[in-house]
Amino acid sequence: MKSDYWVYVPAQYHPKVLASLMVFTDGQSYTRREGNLQALNVFDNLIAANKMPVTIFVMTSPGDVTDSPGTPTYQFVNHIAEAQHRTLKDAMRSTLYYTVSDRYARFLRNELLPEALAGLNVRKDAYSLAISGSSSGGICAFNVAWQMPDPFSRVQSWIGSFTAIQWQERPGVIAGGQDFPDMVLRGPKRNIRMWSQDGANDQEKERGSWPLDRLARPRMRSPDWG
Repeated sequence: MKSDYWVYVPAQYHPKVLASLMVFTDGQSYTRREGNLQALNVFDNLIAANKMPVTIFVMTSPGDVTDSPGTPTYQFVNHIAEAQHRTLKDAMRSTLYYTVSDRYARFLRNELLPEALAGLNVRKDAYSLAISGSSSGGICAFNVAWQMPDPFSRVQSWIGSFTAIQWQERPGVIAGGQDFPDMVLRGPKRNIRMWSQDGANDQEKERGSWPLDRLARPRMRSPDWG
């Protein structure tokens, strides 16, 4: 799988001082200073005003397996693409972001971040490491923290798709974000702090209303998260 990523180091960064870390799924949307997502401008202003710590930002796009035909992952993703009439890359994004397991978290921790952060002085405590995402990336961000609260314990989820969209890697078995309420309720306590956002008009014809899905799942707002 090939993955693109971008690293933004603010002017206030000093190699001898540990910096915080923020990871963005669908990071290609955050790389420009113009348009609707002027995240870099906002962070520059907040850091300059001492309203947030000096933070390094890693923005990564979904992976692409186009050049890996014949592999198990390619066959699995290609099956989804053909069944749902989607492009291979879009189906790969869905597979990465919706699969409720630790595979994407391990990819970030073991492969992408060591390369992206090489030579940079970044904090290791979970309190200083955050991950953010929107829609599919929103559930992905929570899943990363749920699977690995250390190193990730801070989550920002924009209209996260906590619903039954993705299959597990066992044919015929549906699993996904709809399982998180029970997983949170039954699993061991984790030190995760999450900011979740949604809007009244966020709904899909086939899958219903995302805001109503949030209201129907109050257990996800457990005080045990810290």
